[in-house]
Order: sequence, then structure tokens, then C-alpha cells
Amino acid sequence: MAVSLLTYVVTFFVFLASYSLTILSLVLPKWLTFVTPIPFYTETNYGLFRLCHSFSKDCRVFPSFDAGDCKEDGFCELWRGAAAGMVLSVILGAFVLLALLGTMCSERRKRAKAWVTLSGLFVLYAIPQMFAMGIIAYLYNSSSSFYMGTRYNVSFILCTISWCVSVVLAVILSLVAFLGPPEYAYTQIE
Repeated sequence: MAVSLLTYVVTFFVFLASYSLTILSLVLPKWLTFVTPIPFYTETNYGLFRLCHSFSKDCRVFPSFDAGDCKEDGFCELWRGAAAGMVLSVILGAFVLLALLGTMCSERRKRAKAWVTLSGLFVLYAIPQMFAMGIIAYLYNSSSSFYMGTRYNVSFILCTISWCVSVVLAVILSLVAFLGPPEYAYTQIE
């Protein structure tokens, strides 16, 4: 089965958008947000590495033993595990981009078989993101560190979109390879 260069180019740009979402979700300190109601509006944003308060406009390391964030058993370990999963995903995403670029620059016969490797890499890239998202969702639902009214914010949503797009890319690339016309159906124009 053959996958065309156009398919890989489109896949590259869609994956680049997905990878950008992953980097944004890692950098932005907005995985969870707690908003205090009226009369004094304040917002507390929980990121994978920082906790930011809108009222005092300061950020600090999160979770921190010194600030008392680790009183709950296993909280800090799980939160740091989620952060490590996202960092791992960003590293794997860079390898996926290199593999896509290498595939697009290779000859036609190598491109025809590269879909297997790339589909596997897309799934491998998504697994640490699923892991990180699952840990944050678990802590959100079970930890006493988050008050009533805490909600998911943009980084959590970007992470979810990113791994979903990656899995969909793996499925679509596999379907294109299986359902596309065979390589021998094309004849060169001389």
C-alpha cells in the first residue's frame, strides 16, 4: 500500500499544530483554576510547575514541600509524574517531527512503508499525555487540595485535544495506507 507525499505533508502540518498545543499546555500554568466569588475576584491557577495568584500577581513553584502542598499522601509524586509525562511527550513529539521530515525527504519506496512507523510514533507520543491528563483528573476529583469551585482550564483542554488529534492521525494514516490504491496502480508519464 502506498501513502502519497501530499498525505505526509498534510499530516506534518496537522501534527505541528498538535505539537504546539502540547508545548502550550506544558508552559501555561492553567491546568486547574479556582475562582473566588464576589466581592473580591481572585483567580488561582495551578500549572504543572507553577501556582499563580491573580490578586497578588505572584507565582511560586508548585507543588512545594515548603509551602505545604505535599501534606496529602502521594499528591506531589503524582503531580510531578504528570509533569514528567508532559515533558516526555514534548521530547517524543520532537522525534516525531524529525521522523515526518525524514519521511517527506526520502524516496518514494521508503515513504510508502513509513506509515507503520509514524502511526506507532503518534500513539507513543499520545500515551504520556493521556497519562498526565488522567493523573490531573484523578487529583482534581480526589484531592482535598482543590476547593469546591475548582475547574479544568485551558492547559488541560489543550492537552486533551493534542493527544486526541495524535491518535486520530495514527488511525487516519493507517486507513489511508490500507484503503489507498496500491503502488503498482500508478504508471510514470514518460
